[in-house]
Amino acid sequence: MSTTRKEKLVAATVQEDLNKRTKQEWIEGAAALKHERFEVAGALFDCKADALLSQQEVQNRLDAYLRPAVQKEETMNVDSKG
Repeated sequence: MSTTRKEKLVAATVQEDLNKRTKQEWIEGAAALKHERFEVAGALFDCKADALLSQQEVQNRLDAYLRPAVQKEETMNVDSKG
């Protein structure tokens, strides 16, 4: 018996959903990511508590949190003469 493409996509989506965890679960399992709990909490601070996140999403947020892109802001000199 062969499975259809649609069935394969549904199975992949279900498997992907099984690998997702809540914010609190990721914080408590920080050691699995080889990070401290406070680092994971900081990276996920703007996520809703009930949102499901994949490991890749959490890793991307950790990378952005721990290694922010350096943006040099240009300062503009303001001439205070009337």
